[in-house]
Amino acid sequence: MGGLRPRTHDAMKAWLLSRTGPPDVLELIDRPDPAPGPGEVAVDVQAIGINYAEVLSRKGLYGWAPDRPYVPGMEVTGTISALGAGVDRAMGERVMCGMQHGGYAERVVVNAARALPVPDDFSIEEAAAFAVNWMTAWVALTEMARMRPTDRVAITAGAGGVGSAAVMLASSSGCDVVGLAGSDEKLERVRAFGASDTVNYRATDFRERLAGVAGDRGFDVVLEVVGGDVFRALTDRLAPFGRIVVAGYASLDYTWWNPLSWWRAWRGIPRLGLSRAAEDSIGMLATHIGYLLDDEARLQEIWAALIDHVDRARLRPVVGATFDFADLPDAHRLMESRKSVGKIVVRIGG
Repeated sequence: MGGLRPRTHDAMKAWLLSRTGPPDVLELIDRPDPAPGPGEVAVDVQAIGINYAEVLSRKGLYGWAPDRPYVPGMEVTGTISALGAGVDRAMGERVMCGMQHGGYAERVVVNAARALPVPDDFSIEEAAAFAVNWMTAWVALTEMARMRPTDRVAITAGAGGVGSAAVMLASSSGCDVVGLAGSDEKLERVRAFGASDTVNYRATDFRERLAGVAGDRGFDVVLEVVGGDVFRALTDRLAPFGRIVVAGYASLDYTWWNPLSWWRAWRGIPRLGLSRAAEDSIGMLATHIGYLLDDEARLQEIWAALIDHVDRARLRPVVGATFDFADLPDAHRLMESRKSVGKIVVRIGG
């Protein structure tokens, strides 16, 4: 696809999703620039963080997605360019924004409380890689699992956006961390993020390797985003009083015309029966930070705690690949290939 034309003050480019399918169903269109209403800010977008939920949305497999057609995109960074009535923010302020949809665009409008300040030393790409993944990992580990420094923590998809954040957050909190990933190359990165042990969950002897790493103690906390056999294997290695937190289901995939794929998807859904939980004294929790966006007070409290920890531990998000806005479908292709590490970011402009 060719380059984008320069921005005007009354029109913008955005990627529209009007039907499900492969990345090429995303359509680059012209739209009017949105204007902020009371309590809102407009943000000129500089970079977009790509999330796996948006891949699922494109396939029609994501329950939080709105009705089509719509502009996908749950995470952007940029500068405040207009203020709605009653908003006391600085024009030009660098912000990170989370939203249900609308982020695949040159300009977005969000509630002012969702425009979170960017740390001074973050690059544009790092800012786009931070909010959704790091808040997901932080909420899962600290709010849901109540992680303690004495805990032994297992992180699935440890080389991905959420996983890399979780490995760094858990290890910097004093925990012994075991990272799981789908290739030996990714395991090297997971160790660099702070994991003391790693396991390839695509290896034929995965369960045996996991048992060896878990040892007699097992895991006190598991952050799980894969589902299927990986979830079941880790549940079997939970220590008494262990907590497994589900923050995603990356192995979810089915097609309407293939009933066998429905069965596989249903079988892979993470689940833990009450009798099993009671017998082993273990628990399963789940989180989706999108549902926290409307709770402004809680959002700000969580954000402040996360930023404080990141600042004290000197942590930075991992940007694995960067694409131009005109090539956004290629970012989806890379994510679906399962070859990416860290966050995939799409830049707008220079």
